[in-house]
Amino acid sequence: MNYLKRFSWLLLSLTLVTSCVKNKSKTSEEPTVEEVDESVFDTPFERSETTDTTLFIAHKIKDYETWKAAFDLAESVRKKHGLKALNVYKEMTNPDVVLVYAQVTDLEAAREYITSENLQKSMETAGVIGAMDLYWMSHQLKYSQPITDSILMFCSFNVISYDRWEEAFLKDFKEDHEKDFQVRNVMKGVEDPGQIAMMFVVDDPDYVEKTEKDNVFRNKMLAAGVISYPVTYKLVNMPL
Repeated sequence: MNYLKRFSWLLLSLTLVTSCVKNKSKTSEEPTVEEVDESVFDTPFERSETTDTTLFIAHKIKDYETWKAAFDLAESVRKKHGLKALNVYKEMTNPDVVLVYAQVTDLEAAREYITSENLQKSMETAGVIGAMDLYWMSHQLKYSQPITDSILMFCSFNVISYDRWEEAFLKDFKEDHEKDFQVRNVMKGVEDPGQIAMMFVVDDPDYVEKTEKDNVFRNKMLAAGVISYPVTYKLVNMPL
């Protein structure tokens, strides 16, 4: 009888030891190595973790205070339709032009709201002149270094292929780390994947005008597949 008891205890001990060894081997396994995105290696950019949709709206207004009062009153309506305003800007060289930067949480509801007759009537009451310029964009690249320049700008243009353009864009940064501009983020069109938008920062207020006359820069853009003249705004951040 005692022999059977000792044998049972021996089997139980061996089972426990085996279980501990198995558990230990599981915890000591090598951790999974995350894949490295080599396309952004040796550049000041990192791939956006999410491709959240954002909307830039540019339009001309009669009076900023009148427009802003109407804009503030519509906050709950925008939220109901999947839009959250992140920033409001005036155009530096044309203060009658206003830009709104908004996060889109419900693309279908936001599109329906933006194109609705009710919004069009509200905008007329708020003093909006003419049609809106809409940029539905998804985030692709973001700047990983401290921003040191001071003049914020928004730029949009069209390309033959986003992938072709991005490859040339990142290659240019790898070959020349010294730039006179800092690109805060790069976005791709939601409705048109050949549309690109960028928020970038410079110190020279005449940067765009000088770049337009730079043949080397223009040739790089052509080689990267740029097929439209860029639309550019110099931004002045306004209280939200």
